[in-house]
Amino acid sequence: MKRLIWNRHTKSLLRLVAGWFFIVLGIIGCFLPILQGFIFLALGVFLLADHIPFFGRIRSWIHRRFPKMTERVHQIGEKFSKNRPKHNSDTD
Repeated sequence: MKRLIWNRHTKSLLRLVAGWFFIVLGIIGCFLPILQGFIFLALGVFLLADHIPFFGRIRSWIHRRFPKMTERVHQIGEKFSKNRPKHNSDTD
């Protein structure tokens, strides 16, 4: 079986698909009491912010409006990225 190549284009496509999935799920969640729509919308915005300027402006507004919260989120993200094992592409 052929291995999936994790290059820049594959990661970008996966990020776009996941971002739009969470945006749609967030919109549905705004009307259904079971889902937390805001959480899914926020996740979709942050995934799409590097690709779509409108979502980038929303992310910038959130950073300006809630600086303490965004600093805490960055600290948590750095902690997870440090603990993530490095992927060695030489081994099969």
